[in-house]
Amino acid sequence: MIKKEGIYRIDYLLVVVVLLLAAIGILMIYSTGFDPVDKVNSDLYKKQILWFIFGFILMIGVTFINYQQIGDYSLHIYGILVVILLFTTIFGTPIRNTRAWLNLGFFSIQPSEFMKLGLVIVLGKYLELRERDIRNFRELLIPSVITLVPVIIVLNQPDFGTAVIYMPILFTMLFVGGADVSHLISILIIAAIAMIFPMFITYREWVGMEGSNFLLDFFKDTNMLFIVAGVLFIISAVSFAVHMILVKKTLRKIYIPGIVISLGLFCSVIIQRFFQEYQKKRILVFLNPDLDPHGSGYNIIQSKIAIGSGGLIGKGFLKGTQSQLGFLPEKSSDFIFAVVAEEWGFIGAIILIILLAILIFRGIQIAFESKDKFGALLASGITSIFFFHALINIGMVIGIMPVTGLPLCFISYGGSNLLMSMISVGILINIRMRKFIY
Repeated sequence: MIKKEGIYRIDYLLVVVVLLLAAIGILMIYSTGFDPVDKVNSDLYKKQILWFIFGFILMIGVTFINYQQIGDYSLHIYGILVVILLFTTIFGTPIRNTRAWLNLGFFSIQPSEFMKLGLVIVLGKYLELRERDIRNFRELLIPSVITLVPVIIVLNQPDFGTAVIYMPILFTMLFVGGADVSHLISILIIAAIAMIFPMFITYREWVGMEGSNFLLDFFKDTNMLFIVAGVLFIISAVSFAVHMILVKKTLRKIYIPGIVISLGLFCSVIIQRFFQEYQKKRILVFLNPDLDPHGSGYNIIQSKIAIGSGGLIGKGFLKGTQSQLGFLPEKSSDFIFAVVAEEWGFIGAIILIILLAILIFRGIQIAFESKDKFGALLASGITSIFFFHALINIGMVIGIMPVTGLPLCFISYGGSNLLMSMISVGILINIRMRKFIY
């Protein structure tokens, strides 16, 4: 039966916020494409309007599909997207040295954007089915493998910005799914170890510190890191086997840290070999942009200048000097928040952040109010996509995050990200409406 409110009860606040965000995005894309000399504009904003209309239709359509049925086809969705990702990596259209786009004739799509939503769906279904066992550490293996498959494929495109977003999605959904907090902390430590070695090695090479310390130079060779990781893993495995036979809890102090450190070192070897040199330098430059002010640090420096020049109320629409005169790079996509801050000032930037915060808050509310575990996981995963996109993009623009090339949902130019975001909102509305069925 259906309660009095009915299945068609729409979350109008969520819809209004999305419409406002999309409108702001189109206005900003119009501004970034405006030529102040010839008084003409590019067609980017027109394309974004078409993508938004198509996305709005998909959003409405998704609200009428039972999200639980979407979960029933989660493996099919995930499998199809993995195949498309592989096809794109091999045969995709290269843009800025990244083979992440699939040319469909009149337009191109970026399958890795839709993979974010596909990952949320398949993880949500798996964690729902394994709810009672997820506190066991071994149960984290399958979700991790499910996530690492698209991560490795996307890194080969190579698209570090998109690949990096999959990991916090996994972490969020494991937390909501009921995974042991100590296990999640172990994952964070593994990630920290994985990043520290490539960054440190790159820094030493960049500033000319090679040869100054034998021990540190020893670990520059990824083969040595791999051997050390292997030895630690073997010691941990033996300790675990002895623990299982003799039931000695003291051995946990050996094999648990050993496994965590060895996995972190293994991941650092993968990162060191997969990452392009410019990607590792971007991470270092965010710590100190002056290390390479005319290269990797240029984007952050110009972005900060644009934001600072906006002041309290901004310079006015179409009057931003950094963006209009071409100093700000990737102004319609990655650094569009800097355009908002320059033209609309601190007040405009805060209004945009408040709208994004409302979107995220509504997503959290929908997750809490969901009538089943899958709905809660699905809403949490989608909300994590919006949250981490906003956190990383805005953090990147103001200089507290590395430059990763991650768009700001609903604001940055890009049809694939906008379509994914609109479909995701449709699913959120769907989850909220279905709670009125009993």
